[in-house]
Amino acid sequence: MHPSPHELLELLSEAKRLEWGSEEQLKLLERLRVLCPAHVPGLLLSSRALLWGKEDLPDPAAFFAEVEQLLLGAVDASDRTPEALIGLARFKSVVRDSPLEAEALYREAATRALSVLEEAWVGLVESLGEQGKTEGAARTADLASKLFPNSSALAEARKFAGLKD
Repeated sequence: MHPSPHELLELLSEAKRLEWGSEEQLKLLERLRVLCPAHVPGLLLSSRALLWGKEDLPDPAAFFAEVEQLLLGAVDASDRTPEALIGLARFKSVVRDSPLEAEALYREAATRALSVLEEAWVGLVESLGEQGKTEGAARTADLASKLFPNSSALAEARKFAGLKD
């Protein structure tokens, strides 16, 4: 039987309360990865905890390859969310000393994050408009249009909320 999302979040919360990189935290995160190998928050936390906790490495190349695989798994399992891309970009920059690869990952993360942000602003304008909170919708739309001046989705949200252009 697969664990429920609630059970996964409980394990993740428990792991976050433990000392960074401690043996107890690493074991709990390994258990989380065994229960759900595609649990992105667990993969990201695991990669950070491993890097934080290991000092004397018998085989640094194998260790860093393992961490990189966790991060690549998080990127794949998340469908390339900004958070996962940023985790991999930091690893490429700091551990692999590959700023060119990191730059491409950071650019992709920023582009994807902006897309999510635009969608959130549009939804907020629409939601405020639906509630008759036109002043709040107008303020929000004005702020959003500073970031997204050519957004057709934002223009539609303004119309939906009954705002003037």
